[in-house]
Amino acid sequence: MDKHIISFLEDIVGYEEIQEYEFEKLYGFTFVFKKAIFTINDKISSAEIKPVGIIFEENGEYYLAPIDVIDEIEQVVKEFVEKEII
Repeated sequence: MDKHIISFLEDIVGYEEIQEYEFEKLYGFTFVFKKAIFTINDKISSAEIKPVGIIFEENGEYYLAPIDVIDEIEQVVKEFVEKEII
């Protein structure tokens, strides 16, 4: 959305958008999910959990296999390193 529209919504109706990535390990793979929560006046108006990709380790290196076309690959990698490796 446009920054002006988001600013207007935040000021008038208390709109807030929270997006983060969740990592779940299963059978040697790490499944990546994008969690988005939208609130209006501190009440959840909508929420979604979307699978983004699979991270696996091979020969000491990690690989990301996206499930769909995503623009935030750098953000996924950054959060994975911060949450799971460090």
